[in-house]
Amino acid sequence: MALSPTVQLVLMGPPGAGKSTVAHALADRIPVSVVSTGVLLRAEIATGSHLGREIASAIDHGNYVSDALINQVLIQHLAQLPPTKGLILDGYPRTLLQAQYLPELLAMHGRSLTRVVELDVPDTELIRRLSGRRMCVSADGTFPVHVDDPASLAECAAHDGTLHTRPDDEADVVRHRIGLYDAATEPLLMFYQHQGLLLRVDGNAPADEIAQRVVESL
Repeated sequence: MALSPTVQLVLMGPPGAGKSTVAHALADRIPVSVVSTGVLLRAEIATGSHLGREIASAIDHGNYVSDALINQVLIQHLAQLPPTKGLILDGYPRTLLQAQYLPELLAMHGRSLTRVVELDVPDTELIRRLSGRRMCVSADGTFPVHVDDPASLAECAAHDGTLHTRPDDEADVVRHRIGLYDAATEPLLMFYQHQGLLLRVDGNAPADEIAQRVVESL
């Protein structure tokens, strides 16, 4: 049976799970718009709008962007999406309050949540992925590489680049980030599991394989 063209998904996963890559692999298979709250927030800041300045102020002071601000950005963006296309939410909800508000937010635009997909990746693999990331800094620009990816390392060398480790990719910091994610999302996962909406998928595979598993499960 074909998937509904208006499938509405939430994609969840810890740092390093590859949510963005999987989201776009899913978008290649089903007619959905990928909605990343991180991308939306950065875009709003770039406009210099009053809302963007409020968001920038929160980030600059080391605070989380409030639910109210994120909700406002999402409401504006969803109003611009084609109603005949579904969507994948990447980065929202992050709190139980956001999860409780999501049905109302979707209903404003004639949508309802289909499923919540969690990418399940072992901590050891997450640490390998993140702690092995490097930024190649060269005269031609800065781009990410991985110590286990010879092709990306060769590309960096071809640009006479130097490798730098981001502070948030240090192994100890990565473990801390994973712990924060687990603590913050456990209530969300329980919330969606009780509603029968949670779909756990093995995320320790290429993005195309993961996307195909999700489509088959739906």
